[in-house]
Order: sequence, then C-alpha cells, then structure tokens
Amino acid sequence: MTNACKIIDALCYVPTEEVVVDLAVSLPPQMARYLKDIFGPRVAPSMGLTAEELYRMKVSLSENDFREALTPRMKPLSTPLEVFVRQLDEMGVEKAVIFNLDEETPSGLKGLPNDYYADIVRRYPDKFIGMAGIDPLKGMDAVREIRRSYDLGLRGIGVRPFMFGLPPHHAKFYPLYTTCVELDIPIWFHMGINYSTLNMEVERPIHLDIVAQDFPELKIIAGHGGWPWIPEMLAVVRRNANVYIDIASVEPRYLAMPGSGWETLMNLGNSILQDKILFASTWLFMGRTIKQLADGVMDLPLKETVKRKWLYDNAARLFGLA
Repeated sequence: MTNACKIIDALCYVPTEEVVVDLAVSLPPQMARYLKDIFGPRVAPSMGLTAEELYRMKVSLSENDFREALTPRMKPLSTPLEVFVRQLDEMGVEKAVIFNLDEETPSGLKGLPNDYYADIVRRYPDKFIGMAGIDPLKGMDAVREIRRSYDLGLRGIGVRPFMFGLPPHHAKFYPLYTTCVELDIPIWFHMGINYSTLNMEVERPIHLDIVAQDFPELKIIAGHGGWPWIPEMLAVVRRNANVYIDIASVEPRYLAMPGSGWETLMNLGNSILQDKILFASTWLFMGRTIKQLADGVMDLPLKETVKRKWLYDNAARLFGLA
C-alpha cells in the first residue's frame, strides 16, 4: 500500500560512514551478541562476512584494529548525508529524530560525541531533530553535557537503563530529569527486551510510572514499546499524560499478529491511547526502508485518523512542531 501520510520518524539512524562504523565499534562488549544473533545476520553478508565472523572480530580485536578492519567493509551500508536527506524527502519524511548514546562508563568505549549529531542538525535544521547521548553515571558532568548539547541545538536525550544496571527511578537519573524539565526537552528510554549479558528487569515499565509521577512535566518516550510487558506499559501510559510509546525496531505487521503480545497496544492504541503512540523506524538494521515500515503502519487494522496520528501528529505535538 502506498503511504499517503506525512511522516515523522521519532527514532532514526543517520547512515553516514562515521555513524555506521561507530555503531559497531562502540557497541558495548556487553551487547556483542547483537552482531552474531540480531543485526549480524542482516548486515554481515553485505560486508562480505558471516555474522559469526563479525562477532569474533568484535570480541577478539582491539577497538582500533576493529575500526580499521571494519571501515572499508561498512561502506556499502553508508550513505552521504546530503543523499540521505534527499531520500527522506522522497519518502515523505518531514522530520527525522536522530540520536546518540553515551555508555562510556559501563562499556569503556567512547563513541561519537554529541557534537557530531548537533552538526547534522545545524546543517539541516528543517529535516532533523537531535537527541544527545547521556551517561547518568557521570553525575554532574552528565547534567552539564545535557546543557551543553542543548546549547549546540540538540533537543532531547537518550538513555538505555539496562546498560547502566539502573531502573529509571534510581536517584542517579533524577538530576537528568530536572534538567530536561527545565529545558523542556524529552527523554527517550530503551524499554523492553534486550539481548545483552545484562539484566532486563531494570526496564520494566512500572519503574517509569514512579518517574512520571515524580516529574509530571517531564516528556517521556518509552522506546521499543515495552515488550514483553505490553499491558503494564499501556497502564503506565494510560495513567500518565506525559508518557509516550514508540514502536522502534518492530516490524509493524507483527503488531497485528495474534499471539505476538502486542494486542493491548493495538487495541488501546486505536482508541483511548491513540494520541500516545509514535512511529519510529531504527531502519538501518531492520532490513527495511523508513517508507516500507511506514507503509506497514498504513496496512495495520487501525482507523485512518489513528494511522495519521501514529505516523505524524503525535510526534509533531510532542516535539513542538504542531
């Protein structure tokens, strides 16, 4: 089906050569199996490698050696920024929310700085909204980085609680929330299953309920929908006006598949919570384009007005574009 709606991609990879290389090189060692079991089977063949070979390179080579070996192989996955912007226009993507992550303390790896993403926003302010990566274990330096990134033009922050072993209601996060409220910017959380060596219990949606109650002015995005705790996630969203859900990294057709666990989201997202769901692609490792994933939303058994809300209206309101 042809997608006739405008699109805001609420979580989008920007596929420059620097980013695609950094995504692998700076992937925390705790998440190495993503290269073997999750993303590797999709991307390794285009690099002339098997997923197992890519994984072995990650766990056996030094950071510099891995970068040197990977850089020429990653070129087929990359797209120059100006070409990607044209592709977004052709696909009907009005805005793309690009994001960074800072997990230096638990991973020992320092990825691209937030400045890199701020420069993209500066070059194409009509096309991109940027979210800074923030490491809550850095204490006041994390707070200062939020403010510095805001001054650079970034308008949100992103965090994966499982990487830090901290639930969102841990005290170390609270200075970040205060700063986001003061700056009126949202925070995106990875929320749900992960395939690392780390505990996923810290990302149970019920922890977000405490945060939302303590910070009713904080704009919260629960990334990846909270699966496998979908009813719990929807209860948190129902209770708290400031919590949204995105469907990043989910094939839309699976949302409507009986027994998938997404039934509560499909039911409530088509009715009383239709204003709280955001389309987000994280397309780069999905084996799909943003347009294909958006068309998948258009094919879901949703009201036509709801499809437009998921694809555009809800994100426009959240990010102040309405």
